[in-house]
Amino acid sequence: MIISLYLSSSLTLKDLPTNVIKILETRFTRKNTVNFKIDIVDIYLKREVNKKYFKESSKKESSEVINIAYNTNEPIVYIYNTHSNEEYSYKKNDVYNITPGVKTASYILESELKKYGINSIVEENNVVNILNEENLEYKDSYKISRRLLENKKIENPSLMYFIDLHRDSVKRSATTVEIDGESYAKVMFLLGLENKNYQINKEKIMILNDFLNKNYQGLSRGIYEKQGKGVNGVYNQDFSENVFLIEIGGVENTIEEVNNTLKVIANCLYDYISKNS
Repeated sequence: MIISLYLSSSLTLKDLPTNVIKILETRFTRKNTVNFKIDIVDIYLKREVNKKYFKESSKKESSEVINIAYNTNEPIVYIYNTHSNEEYSYKKNDVYNITPGVKTASYILESELKKYGINSIVEENNVVNILNEENLEYKDSYKISRRLLENKKIENPSLMYFIDLHRDSVKRSATTVEIDGESYAKVMFLLGLENKNYQINKEKIMILNDFLNKNYQGLSRGIYEKQGKGVNGVYNQDFSENVFLIEIGGVENTIEEVNNTLKVIANCLYDYISKNS
């Protein structure tokens, strides 16, 4: 079985819970590829393995709020990764022989949104793989993610919100904050100024950023505006006023810190969607 290539000798496929095996088989072997790194995100989310590392973090999370579901039957959120291979610190995951990345973050966000009754879709295609298959350069990543965006919108006309998850490459000191004794990966919003309608995008992003500043002081690094030579400048934000490019933490953040932050991002998106749909 393909996925067994990614499991360490200390943890074989038969050692995993039955439901996780089923999910892994469906999610990764159906495409007949060995190009994915196995996140085993479902083990992480359900706290079925290594609970001492993946403790519950609910300092500011209200079960009362979680139970107020938005109740969307059709998917309205599309989660994707233009830079598919961006990874986080793997030190706490050595036992699994895995390296968590932005795809892991996408699945976590999908799960957290579901708690609010918000259905979402995670893009399964890997942009880097497509670049390699088509002999394109890394700078063409946004062209590929634009194609995926357009195709997914055609397949799912109900989609209204588009979340491009990234992680930064700066040092841990710039991407980590402690709130009420819990460690979080900081958030940064990226805005392309070369989209002629960027001001509309900015107004939307400011709503999300203001929510974080009000409820989780210190979590946001702010809005980073980019344009000019050597940058994309648009980041597919001309596709919709609700295309949000969000940097979650940096290369030195742990997946636990990223998870803590994604709970907040789900709360933030729920607040935004419930007021703007």
